[in-house]
Amino acid sequence: MRNNDEIITVITNLMDKQNLSTSELARRTNMAKSTVSRYLNKSREFPLNRADDFANVLKVTPEYLLGLEEKQTKNSFETIAAHLDGDLTEEEWQEILDYAEFVKSKRKK
Repeated sequence: MRNNDEIITVITNLMDKQNLSTSELARRTNMAKSTVSRYLNKSREFPLNRADDFANVLKVTPEYLLGLEEKQTKNSFETIAAHLDGDLTEEEWQEILDYAEFVKSKRKK
């Protein structure tokens, strides 16, 4: 498990990548900006019971945020597939899978 400094580093890195301000993070987690600022400047310990709230806003799993797993996000393919299930024909699914293989093959070059 990550220590407080490491958790805050992960949070600030994710905030930077997502161009998320302290004010916006506070708003989305339903917390006072001053409280979030204290966490970020490490004058107050990060509350482990709020890891879910921060993880949801930062689009990662709470386990990743706390250092319990290395994977940052939930499997987005499974999420997309769940939303499309029943909306696509067998041929359309095959076309999507073929395109995914094409994209992967470009990466290997």
